[in-house]
Amino acid sequence: MVEPWCEPSTQASFRFEAADLPTKNVVVYSDRAEVKRVVAASLAKGINEIIIQNVSAVIERQSVRVDGRGVLIQEVQYQEMPIDTEQENEKIRALEREKVKVENERFAVEDEMSSLRKRLEVLDGVAGQVAAGPPSTSFSATEPLPKMLRRHTVIGSTSLQGSDQDTHSIGFLTNDDALRNLAKFLSYYGETVSEMKTTLRIRQREWDQCAEKIEALERQIDQLRCGYEYDSVRRYNYCSIQCKDPVNIVYSLGENRRVSLLDENAIILEVFSMTY
Repeated sequence: MVEPWCEPSTQASFRFEAADLPTKNVVVYSDRAEVKRVVAASLAKGINEIIIQNVSAVIERQSVRVDGRGVLIQEVQYQEMPIDTEQENEKIRALEREKVKVENERFAVEDEMSSLRKRLEVLDGVAGQVAAGPPSTSFSATEPLPKMLRRHTVIGSTSLQGSDQDTHSIGFLTNDDALRNLAKFLSYYGETVSEMKTTLRIRQREWDQCAEKIEALERQIDQLRCGYEYDSVRRYNYCSIQCKDPVNIVYSLGENRRVSLLDENAIILEVFSMTY
C-alpha cells in the first residue's frame, strides 16, 4: 500500500511493501531470475523518496543503474537494517492479547450452548413423560393384595386392575384442567424448543467464527516469531529523485535497476529481483 506524506523540507516520501506490488513479468536465466514488479506514484515538485520495504533477501545488491531525463536522480541504494525486536515482540504481545480476548468470547459461547442443550434435554424429557400418559396403578408381586382381590381368581383380579387403569385414563382425558394444562405445555414446548434451537445454531456459527479468528491469529503470531528469528534484517530499495515539475512514474522492482523516460511527465524505474 502507498503511504505518502510531506515533510516541512518539501520532501515527499512514498513507501511500498514489496509483497504488495503486482508482478509485471518474469524472465528466467540459467543463473538467475529477473522479476519485475510495478509501482505507480505521482511525484511532487522538489525532492521525492521512493522506498520499497522488505525486498527479497537474495536481491543483487550491486546491480543498481539509473538513467533518465527531466528529473535529477540524487541517490539510489540498497539498505539493510536490523529488525527492532522490541517492536516485533510488542506486535506479538498485541496479537496474543487479541487471541485471549477471542478465546474468552468462545468460552462464553460454549457455556451458553451447554446451557441451551441441558434445557432442551429437560424439555424433551418432560415431553416424553407426557407422551407416555399418566402413571398406571399396579400392585407389586411382593405386596399383599387387598382383601377384596384375594377372594377373586387371577382372571378376575386382572380384569379389576384393567378397569381401574381405564378409569384413570378416562378421568385424565375428560379433566378440563388437565387438557388445558396439556395444551399450554405443548404450545410452550413447541415455541421454546424452536427458539432455543435457533439460538443454538446462531451460537454454533459464532463459535466457528471465533475458532477461525483464533486460528488466523495463531498463524500471524507464528509468522512473526519465525520471521525475525529466521531473518533479523529488513531490506529496502531507496531512490531519491528531484523534480522541477510534478511527474507520474511507474516503478518496477527487480535485480537490475534502470530509469528511462516514458514521456516528459513520466519515468520508469526497473529493478529485477533474485539470483540463484
